[in-house]
Amino acid sequence: MDVEVILHNSGELLPILLDDDGMPIPLPNEFVLSKRNVSSNTLIRNLREIKLLYEWFHIHNIDIYERLIQKKPFTEAEIIGSLVEFLRRDHEKRHKTIKIAVKPDTFNQRLITIKQFLNWYIEMYIGTLSFTSNNYQYYVTYKTRLTSLLDRCFINSPPSNKSLNKGLTNQEKSELLRLIKPKLGSDNPIEHRNYIIVMLMITFGLRSGELLSLRVEDLQIGGISSITVKRRAPDVNDMRRPRPQIKRNGRVLEITDRNLAIEIDLFITKWREMLDQQNQTNIEWDYLILNESGTPLSLPSITQYFQILRKKHYQSLPSTLSPKALRHTFSSSMERLLREAGVEEDNRKKALAYLRGDSSLSSQDVYTFKETELEANKYLGQYQREIFGI
Repeated sequence: MDVEVILHNSGELLPILLDDDGMPIPLPNEFVLSKRNVSSNTLIRNLREIKLLYEWFHIHNIDIYERLIQKKPFTEAEIIGSLVEFLRRDHEKRHKTIKIAVKPDTFNQRLITIKQFLNWYIEMYIGTLSFTSNNYQYYVTYKTRLTSLLDRCFINSPPSNKSLNKGLTNQEKSELLRLIKPKLGSDNPIEHRNYIIVMLMITFGLRSGELLSLRVEDLQIGGISSITVKRRAPDVNDMRRPRPQIKRNGRVLEITDRNLAIEIDLFITKWREMLDQQNQTNIEWDYLILNESGTPLSLPSITQYFQILRKKHYQSLPSTLSPKALRHTFSSSMERLLREAGVEEDNRKKALAYLRGDSSLSSQDVYTFKETELEANKYLGQYQREIFGI
């Protein structure tokens, strides 16, 4: 049993779950087709999670049609004592060391996907029944009971320290920019490209997928300079795996700093052009960030670059340095500036959500909490000095 990813003529990547004979398994693939509005990476993960469910079916000789449709329901012991325990285990065989259990978040995600899949199947069948059918209420009740059983199995993740600063301190940020800035007179286009990568991430909070999806046309340099992050139809020629994607909202971000605008313009007109000249393919790439061969840079290459940075400058840079750390740095800094400007909390969340390309305001809570904590501790210290006269 395996998940295979098919590249369609439209450029869309669509996964398909195959059985041991290499034949498609209908139900999971129909489920995935019903969710084609989400990213291909999410669909691939969903099918891998459903694959575990079907492996459990195979081990226990379970027929899903019989258990969900033919009124031979799962027992509580089967769900909680068998399926859930199976999902807790690490089934990854690529590593020498096999973990006994996966992380709570991984397990919870498996449970969510399997719950969605089972509910979808029952709802599909309910949709074929008339409202007056004698079986209608049975399936509605069974679906509620099954959902309740699965919901009881979710694991609370270990408490996280929200006050932990996931981004860089001002000193670490200054040191990072000093270390990556190309040396005076450097004619190595890779150094200039890496500098632009970090600058775009830390200045605009771009995700790796968003950065690697940028086209040259998305950067407007002039009287009003800007970066446009936009979702596009799949690129048929883009064979990167995993393919960089823009999963969230698009946005237009102004480049107000003149020096940064000049640096970006110089990179596009000179250093990127040098990389583009190394392109030996028959495709003329318009992506902003290219590798040394003149083709689009991949996501693993971004990860590797930050690993090299951490290893080379371990005494100066934090061990947590990563694209996510730069995004956290951007978000925390923007929250602080908005707070200092007197912007109300709800409006700060809306502003952050727009700048970060998020659709949920609640995802901004960690940044507003951090700044609130700093503000509270500042006045706590002032209060203590008043008491003790220090």
